[in-house]
Amino acid sequence: MAGVLSTPPAAATAAAGTVDHGSIQQRQLVPLLMKLKWALWKRSYRKNVGKLVGTIIGVLYATGGLVGLVFTFLGLTLWSGEGTMFPTIIRGLGAVTVLAWLLIPVLAFGVDDTLDPRRFAMFPRSAKELQPGMFAAAALSLPTLLTVVAVGIATVFEVIWLLAFGAGAVWVALALIVLLPANLAGIALCLLLPRAVFAHSASRTSSRSGRELGGMVAMMLFLAAVYGISLSVQGLESLDMDLVREWTMIAVTVLAWTPFGALFAVPMDLAEGQVLAALLRVLIGAATIVLVWRWWRRSLDRSLTSALTGDASSGTAKVTSLVPRWATASPFGAVMGRSLRYWRRDTRYLAAVAIYPLVFVFLAAMGLVLEEARPMMLVMAVLMAGLTGISLSNEIGFDGPAGWVNITAGLDARANLLGRIAAIAVLMAPAAVVVTALVPLLYGMAHLVPMMVLGTLGLMLTGWGVSVVVGVLLPYPTSPPGTNPMKDKSASSANAFLGMGAASLGVFVPQLPAIGLAAWGVLGGGLLIQGLAGLLSLIIGIVVLWVGVRIGSARLDARYPDLFQKVRDHL
Repeated sequence: MAGVLSTPPAAATAAAGTVDHGSIQQRQLVPLLMKLKWALWKRSYRKNVGKLVGTIIGVLYATGGLVGLVFTFLGLTLWSGEGTMFPTIIRGLGAVTVLAWLLIPVLAFGVDDTLDPRRFAMFPRSAKELQPGMFAAAALSLPTLLTVVAVGIATVFEVIWLLAFGAGAVWVALALIVLLPANLAGIALCLLLPRAVFAHSASRTSSRSGRELGGMVAMMLFLAAVYGISLSVQGLESLDMDLVREWTMIAVTVLAWTPFGALFAVPMDLAEGQVLAALLRVLIGAATIVLVWRWWRRSLDRSLTSALTGDASSGTAKVTSLVPRWATASPFGAVMGRSLRYWRRDTRYLAAVAIYPLVFVFLAAMGLVLEEARPMMLVMAVLMAGLTGISLSNEIGFDGPAGWVNITAGLDARANLLGRIAAIAVLMAPAAVVVTALVPLLYGMAHLVPMMVLGTLGLMLTGWGVSVVVGVLLPYPTSPPGTNPMKDKSASSANAFLGMGAASLGVFVPQLPAIGLAAWGVLGGGLLIQGLAGLLSLIIGIVVLWVGVRIGSARLDARYPDLFQKVRDHL
């Protein structure tokens, strides 16, 4: 890349009669960056069968979607004989397309920009010079091709609709004139928005902590959307379709006045004779493109600078004591304090905590929507609370290269393990108890609260005991701290698969007697049997935790240097 960006063309140097040590001309930079993007794209598929297969499957699904789009538009135009819903559908699909380009790559999958602007920091090029070429290179992708085809299909049917159902020759002519420019401007906005966001994330204005938090928020929004869609599907039978249609029309109308839907709505406005609305939307769309372009350039400038001066720090952190004030000043307190900081600051830990509130809300809502599903939701709530314990199943691996501190300091193995367990207990146990007590109350099953609370505590204790054993028997290297949860590669190893499987199985096998007794109590054994089942689960959990800590401590004392060698390097 250094050669192509800095070596002048031979013809230019020969014409000048001197050796020019400057860079290539601006007009040649655009095709050059496009070639670079094409080369990087092809290289990404070399010896990567998984990515190739995934891309082929994705293209097949997208092709099916395009075929479905054609038949949908046929039904809304030629087959319907009226076409009254077509303008609304076009406005809605246009806004959804722009939103998808912004949200899917940035929030759902956490992908990176292929042409990271920081990689160009060493070359004598400004953001203003790089920007046109990077924009053109952004068009070289399968999503862009599929979007262009989809917009092309919509354009064809817009022409058909205008000729068949347009209100007045003048309005139809105006709509046909602006149709192609408006749709092309919409595609340009689709390309610009993710580019600007990527450049902003690479600049100094986006600190490491901000990017890590962004990855967490991305994952939470994605899961919340999935759960929301699932709940909506479950409640379709009870929905008032007229009310749904009315709210859909309102949402489309609002989106058409936002930067996301304004450009694609302009031709339909003109076809309906709404000249003022069309002009206002043109101004909204044009202003959005200009502002996003300037934001992108400013972020490019800052990312080029930050690449030379160093990445932004997460800010000035307040210096506090490692041992919490309410804990004893001992190795146990120090380990617990350090672990609490990990759970609060490290996205690898935070992701494990943040997902549970969403799951519990989903389970509670599912039971409220479907009354017949309430027993299963109660069981799932207890099981999910119990599975929080397996978050400790690779504690040695999460330490990574920092594990040498524990070895050289001669940290007591028992204090090392108990401090980690105490940290997760402080975070998880109160919330799990509240949830498993609140959900039965919401369902009108208050008599199940004692059994569920005791059973939850028993499962959590069992999970902690099993996890500390698995963690010292099958540690595996992890991705470095701050890794986006969507890009964590640590679960790809055999030890990760075996460790998580063993920990998950180990939570439930010791609890089988308590689970059987609880089933008897719920099916007819009465409150006494239910209470005994919860108490038995708690006792089993205490025993498993005690045995697990003893085994884990002995193993850690004997093999800590060997375990450290397995996890000393991050993935």
